[in-house]
Amino acid sequence: MPDELARARKIESTVEKIKDVIACRAVFGKDGEVDEVHVLARPGRSPRYIARDIESAILAACGETLDRRKISIAQLGQEGDIRDKDRLVLTRVSLTSGKDEAEVTVELGLGNALVSGNATGIPTPTRWLRLAAEATLDALSKLMRPRVKIVLNDVTVAHSKSTKIALVTVTLVENGKEAMLSGSCPITYDEREAVVRATLDAINRKFPMLLDN
Repeated sequence: MPDELARARKIESTVEKIKDVIACRAVFGKDGEVDEVHVLARPGRSPRYIARDIESAILAACGETLDRRKISIAQLGQEGDIRDKDRLVLTRVSLTSGKDEAEVTVELGLGNALVSGNATGIPTPTRWLRLAAEATLDALSKLMRPRVKIVLNDVTVAHSKSTKIALVTVTLVENGKEAMLSGSCPITYDEREAVVRATLDAINRKFPMLLDN
């Protein structure tokens, strides 16, 4: 574990020196190898070029060969051209906690429609964050076509100087095809609400094409 922590910090510090990168979080698998690298970047440059720079920098500075498919890049301020009627609005996040169970309820608005999603689990700090993302996906599932599925991959909190940022990665599954999506949101008040917004950010650009019209 100490060795993995040192390797993670070296990878993260290396990646954060790359042009347009704001923050980075390296995640190791049970086999001790790098499983995922989550990156928050500024808008402008293509994620493909940023991923290429990351791959080269990690190899040169850390001596580690990383499959580019393990690199997830979220860019701030890239909402795309979304029509108002297809724009999701977060109307409410409700948190309920008992001794052994926590519940998150997320309410979303879309035009005249209003849907809510729920997720329950053990109220640990890490689990709270996943529950927030799961409740968001549950709400989204009520608006999307039946054959569209979105699976939660990971929820992390990255640190960049004095700023904390929620990062969420999901897998979109449709017609047997998979696509990894990522979203981010600066944490200004509550980590769980930021995770909800990061989850919405992950699917925002694809969402109009996934609607059950």
